Amino acid sequence: MAGQAVAVRGPWRRLVPAPLWERPRRLQHEQRPSPSDQPVQMENPYKEPPKKCILCGINVDYKNVQLLSQFVSPHTGCIYGRHITGLCNKKQKEITKAIKRAHVFGFMPVMFKDPSFLTDPKICNVKYPE
Repeated sequence: MAGQAVAVRGPWRRLVPAPLWERPRRLQHEQRPSPSDQPVQMENPYKEPPKKCILCGINVDYKNVQLLSQFVSPHTGCIYGRHITGLCNKKQKEITKAIKRAHVFGFMPVMFKDPSFLTDPKICNVKYPE
């Protein structure tokens, strides 16, 4: 039946194509699956939300010493790395340049953190206690 041509009676005896697929007679009594039984498209529930840089969209300036001091160790004066700050590569470079520029121009001390900024809330997740 499927794919065969059906002869039509008539003066021209032309061939008319049959439907491509017909349900077999033994399956005609069964119902077709309803749309509610089909899988539903949804987003992955286990997908983690994308991590965002906390400084994206903020202008980093070497004169903003309070912001820059959040990314400097209070004891050694070392600049925290990306794995500690959680910044994107672009903002980490901007912070590093701004801190070094603030050191050169005298806005920030080089070897330690300014004591007035020690009580500020921590932006970086430093693993060791201070």
